[in-house]
Amino acid sequence: MLKSPIMEENNEDRISSLPDEILFCIISFLPFESAVQTSVLSTRWRSLLNWTLLRHGTKEDISSAVAELLTQFDDLNPLKSPRRLQFHFGQGHILLASTGLNRKLHLDFSKGKQEFPRQFGWQLKPNPWNFMPSLPLCPSYLYVKAPKLTSSIFVKTLVLTSVNYLSSDIVTSMVTKFQFLESLTITKCSGLRSLHIEATLKLHNLNVLDCPQVKSFCIEADELQSFRYRGKLPWFWLQGMFSLGDAMLDFREGPGYNNFECRDFNSLRSGIRNVEILTLCRWTLEIVPTSYRMSSTTSKCSSQASRLARLGHLKLVKLEELADEEDVILLAENLLEKFNVEPLIIVTSHGNHSRSLLRIPKQQSKRNEKKAHQSEKRKYSYKFVEEVEDNSGLDSKHAHMSL
Repeated sequence: MLKSPIMEENNEDRISSLPDEILFCIISFLPFESAVQTSVLSTRWRSLLNWTLLRHGTKEDISSAVAELLTQFDDLNPLKSPRRLQFHFGQGHILLASTGLNRKLHLDFSKGKQEFPRQFGWQLKPNPWNFMPSLPLCPSYLYVKAPKLTSSIFVKTLVLTSVNYLSSDIVTSMVTKFQFLESLTITKCSGLRSLHIEATLKLHNLNVLDCPQVKSFCIEADELQSFRYRGKLPWFWLQGMFSLGDAMLDFREGPGYNNFECRDFNSLRSGIRNVEILTLCRWTLEIVPTSYRMSSTTSKCSSQASRLARLGHLKLVKLEELADEEDVILLAENLLEKFNVEPLIIVTSHGNHSRSLLRIPKQQSKRNEKKAHQSEKRKYSYKFVEEVEDNSGLDSKHAHMSL
């Protein structure tokens, strides 16, 4: 097929020939998020947007390097300085740090030399200086000399990737000096055995994903509103959690320890007692081993839970990849009997195919027995209907559940 001169002219990449100063000027007229998307148009634009600082030093120098990256970033003009840092430390270890709008920081230790994961415990205390404005006579609280982070640096969203025993102490030190942290994500931390997060104020969103060695998990977060956990079921100890309204629990890999018992759910149930939206994976209802079916487990566990938490605020339950309709009905009956709640139950299968469970009068079910689930032992009959709406904003979509 012959190309016309017009087509060839349109396909010509004239942007790449422009000087950097002109490209910076063009990008400066675009909103930052839109400018980032333009990186697909030209390799030159992509290189400008991915402008990366390269630094070498010791592990102790990481704090000052990250502080420099944060202080240079300007929300009003985010392209005037680098927003990425590649810091080499130790023998082949690399930190990739990146900043974004609205005080977002991502610390990624997944590059560089990866040693055999050594187990470690981790205690994080975000927002320890929330009452700084009430301490005007204490300058030591207001200023910290370099290379440590100063109290004037605020981070609202923090993502920590592949932190290990070697880098955990320096990350802990930095987190204690971040101000007004609202969202924290911890992901792919090999060797992490125990995690303790103490954040009495400000922290609203907490995500802990794909940390396979976690055995125990303690949370103290009075203002936490959203909690996501994906991985093996650890031993939970939850305190506060009065504001928690949305929880996602993905334990499809089973328990992270031997001798699992139903009572091990007790602390977790108490922590999620006020949630309105609860998303569960299939294993949470099946309970290992596979021969230990939900019919016996749910009844036993629910009777224990009824003495601990009422779940009176529960409005929506999402079940991921649970094919057995009888298990779903059994869950609904246990929620009604043990907790006196009747939330909307949505079952999502592969391909985002969603159905909701409806309770119907037995007289109506008799007229359509093929589509209704009924039993002489049940007080009600049930049927599944296709989901087409978003449930008035209650449907909380967790993309990472379907991996």
